[in-house]
Amino acid sequence: VIGTGFVGTELAAGLRARGLGVATTSRMAGGGDVTVSNGAALDALLVDQPYDQVVVLGQLTSPDIDWVLERIEGPHWVVFSSHQVTAVTAAPHTRAALAREELALARGACVLRPTMIYGRGRDKNVSRLIRWMRRWRVPVVPGVGTQLVQPLHVDDLIELIACHKKSAAGGLYPAGGAEALPLGELVATLGQILGLRCPVVAVPKAALRVAERFGPLFGVRPDQIRRLSEPKTADLARTTAMFNWLPAPLGLRLEQAVMEAGPSYGEIARA
Repeated sequence: VIGTGFVGTELAAGLRARGLGVATTSRMAGGGDVTVSNGAALDALLVDQPYDQVVVLGQLTSPDIDWVLERIEGPHWVVFSSHQVTAVTAAPHTRAALAREELALARGACVLRPTMIYGRGRDKNVSRLIRWMRRWRVPVVPGVGTQLVQPLHVDDLIELIACHKKSAAGGLYPAGGAEALPLGELVATLGQILGLRCPVVAVPKAALRVAERFGPLFGVRPDQIRRLSEPKTADLARTTAMFNWLPAPLGLRLEQAVMEAGPSYGEIARA
């Protein structure tokens, strides 16, 4: 597993729990099981300890990933992209990310385009929303909330990677949760799980325009604000057919996410 962030660490832990041997790599000493800071080091690792599967989690928007992508050899490599590359409002460096997708595909890799990944209380979308709602007791949705979303719990992503290991295949595969639903309905469901009595409050478009203007002061780009009102869905037909993979029902995953985002989840996990 090349990557040690939220998804990388959860993926490594989940695969190890299935009895699989996993090595995480990082360019920073001590950041993973193995320090791999350049192509020669990666070549040596792959020769000395051949792996059945190599999962690349680096950002495709960054040129720092190029020396990794150039070493892809076939479908046992899994490269993470993002559904964001298909958004109407493009993020910075989207063209570069698409070009790197093409490079990975040309070298035979499996390229995944997940929607927003959540779980364990560590993500910055669904879990952040849950904590905000728990604190302020108000369910809030940007705009009218009719845009469809299809969040993907990290446990379902781990299952997809395990399924790929059993039947590796190259190509481009979308990945999302079991169900797409309007964002307003998602927020309302989380509110019900949290026991909130207040109806969903829609943030007017005028307020979103103000947020676009002042967001950079708080480290939020205008394009990130605009994408809040855009759909985020994935057609899973090809992915499920190829890897015999089905994500768990959304309702169960949302209940799990509420528990995971709670203040006591760390204590539960340690117990």
